Amino acid sequence: MNSSMNKLKVIIVDDEQEAREGMALLLQQDPSVHVAAICSNGLEALEAVRHHQPDLLLLDIQMPQVNGFEVLNSLDETTRPAVIFVTAYDEYALKAFEVHAVDYLLKPFTDQRFFAALQHARALIDRQHGFNDNHQLTQLLKAQQPQEAPRIIHAPLVNDRLPVKADGNIHLIPLQDLIKVTAYDYYIKLHTGSHTFVVRDSMKNMENTLPASQFVRIHKSAIINIQYLTDMLSAPQGETTVQLKSGEQLRVSRSYKDRLKSMIG
Repeated sequence: MNSSMNKLKVIIVDDEQEAREGMALLLQQDPSVHVAAICSNGLEALEAVRHHQPDLLLLDIQMPQVNGFEVLNSLDETTRPAVIFVTAYDEYALKAFEVHAVDYLLKPFTDQRFFAALQHARALIDRQHGFNDNHQLTQLLKAQQPQEAPRIIHAPLVNDRLPVKADGNIHLIPLQDLIKVTAYDYYIKLHTGSHTFVVRDSMKNMENTLPASQFVRIHKSAIINIQYLTDMLSAPQGETTVQLKSGEQLRVSRSYKDRLKSMIG
């Protein structure tokens, strides 16, 4: 955590441009604060926190696709920064977080209220008390998440990583680790070397989401990462299969064979 001798490293997260710019202008008045990043959505925030490791988040709650609760719940509990919630909605959850010494700003707020919240957060950080010591808060975060089927977040890929929402967490799967995608009833399976994610989505959506230079559909029920392809095999009766580095063989349907051949030369 930041000491009183160093600048307070802050990340601003809000989907409203006016709110982002307003908070940035206020923070410019405090020479002891360094704004490390300004983010317009939850996915940007997750990447910025991973890269900058801030002391403090100024975090909106109501954001499309990934809300503020999901951002916090997706961060490592042991390194989670202090947070000032910024929201236009005074809901019951805010009162619960207040009990756990987490400040919040209800829009519209005054400059005086903003700097009071900043001072409160700085005091918590200087005492080295924050979310990392608060197991109760982690459980509360989990309780705020609605029960929904795991799903792909159809947004621009985050540094070549595929965002997947599951159990209130956002998992960023590196594309280089994604071996294949297979159909599974009304769901799909994302297969990596260490984990399989079952998510509510379609093969067509995945074909459109994954970069065509790296992934190719070989069957109505399978998409593969060509970096894991070792061989393309043809049987006498005309059936074609591919072999992956794991030794697994998958059938290639006739309608997708020409596309695969063009990719592997």
